[in-house]
Amino acid sequence: MTTSPDLEPSVSAGVHAAIAAYAQALDAGRVDDLVELFTPDGVSEIAGMATFKGHDALRAGYTGFVPQQPQLHLAGNTVITSWTADEATAVSDLAFFQRGESGWAVQLVGRYDDILRLYKGSWRFQRRITTLLP
Repeated sequence: MTTSPDLEPSVSAGVHAAIAAYAQALDAGRVDDLVELFTPDGVSEIAGMATFKGHDALRAGYTGFVPQQPQLHLAGNTVITSWTADEATAVSDLAFFQRGESGWAVQLVGRYDDILRLYKGSWRFQRRITTLLP
């Protein structure tokens, strides 16, 4: 893999689109859309909480995270750290907000460490590790 600053625009666009689609689907509780953002053997690891591997486990796991009140995940400062034509790694900062009776409030901050693969023409998560920061 290369770490040259000459990142292919199609890789950058695909990786950023997958990261944004994940946040949108998670906040809307669209579990099937979340699952489709992973390769069939994809892994989501939420450090200290759970690890889901494969579409069936991802579906069951994310069903438990369907929001009960309005929420918003903001992923930013994404850096694609390495890539080839069909695989990329990226790191993003995360802020998670929920809306309660007194308005929106930050619930947690963290980081996403991702490995994405080009699968059937779309960039999908092979492995997503979510680390919550103290």
